[in-house]
Amino acid sequence: MSDTADTRPRGAAEELVAAIWCDVFDLERIGRHDDFYDLGGHSLLAIRMASRLRDTVGLTVPVRFILDNPTVAEMALLIERPA
Repeated sequence: MSDTADTRPRGAAEELVAAIWCDVFDLERIGRHDDFYDLGGHSLLAIRMASRLRDTVGLTVPVRFILDNPTVAEMALLIERPA
């Protein structure tokens, strides 16, 4: 969870995902390359994240996507992808 310019979330989608991660993991800061599993992530937290994304941006995110894309940068790509 470094605070260098290279690791801070970039763009609105990454910032949104990072904010959700901060809340779910009860952390002050999350980097764009921090790993869900390294932070202590597991299936129940993935369900919470999927629920928060649905409630926040109206996007249904399969839990499997969160588990298979374990960084803020990877998860943000789903939000940025056109429907």
